[in-house]
Amino acid sequence: MEELFTVEQVAKLLKVHQITVRRYVKEGKLKAFRAGGNVRISAEALKSFTQSFVPKIKNPKAASAEANFSFDDPLFRLKARGLGMSRLDQK
Repeated sequence: MEELFTVEQVAKLLKVHQITVRRYVKEGKLKAFRAGGNVRISAEALKSFTQSFVPKIKNPKAASAEANFSFDDPLFRLKARGLGMSRLDQK
C-alpha cells in the first residue's frame, strides 16, 4: 500500500505553512487527491515535487543590493548625537 501524507504532515516536512502546501496543490505544482473529504499527497508525488521544485526569489532587489552599494549612500552622511569617531581620536 502506498504511503499517503496529510497537508499538515507535508507542511512539516517541507518546513512551510499548511496554506502554502494547499496553494502548491491548487496551482498544480504538487499532485494530490481527496480521500474521505481530506487532501492526501502520495510519497511519490512529494518526492517528485521536492526534486523538481525551484522556489521564487521574493525580492530580487534585496539580492542585488550589495552590488549597488557605495560610500555615497545617504546613510553615511547621517549625523548623530553622542560619541563619534572624532571624539574617539581626541582621547
